[in-house]
Amino acid sequence: MTITRSYRWIGSSLVASGCGTLAHMGLMELKTALHILPQFDPSSALLETLPPLFANVTHVQAPVWLLSQLNGAFLIGLLFGYVFHRLPGRSGLAKGFLLGLAGWLLLGIVLFPAIGLGPFGISLGLGAGPGLFSLAMVEAYSLVLGVVYAALQRPAHGD
Repeated sequence: MTITRSYRWIGSSLVASGCGTLAHMGLMELKTALHILPQFDPSSALLETLPPLFANVTHVQAPVWLLSQLNGAFLIGLLFGYVFHRLPGRSGLAKGFLLGLAGWLLLGIVLFPAIGLGPFGISLGLGAGPGLFSLAMVEAYSLVLGVVYAALQRPAHGD
């Protein structure tokens, strides 16, 4: 096995994660354009929560989407690629779905309460809307990530 083949998962992870990020961003733009759940803005809630944690750090102005996507594009994508073959499911779609479900549970149970939205955004008084939309947000990224990663990992002719 050559080094190129043994580390191909890294490039595949980054490309697939970039595609997942575009799907996520597209859904978020659609949410804004259609005025769906305008009160549900986890990115703004996160940015309001973060400043006290970084009070002694020199301020660098970065777009909101960049902050959240650095996490997804690099860390989650690389982690997904690293464990892809150990995840349950036969297809990239199934593996991506399971990743999305796990991510959604963590988001709803840990992150949303930590940034003041309550479990699954329930403190906003919008019923199941924030919880369901956050599931769509995470799955948009994860499903595309899984499908693209699996496609990029298929052996090329001669492999």
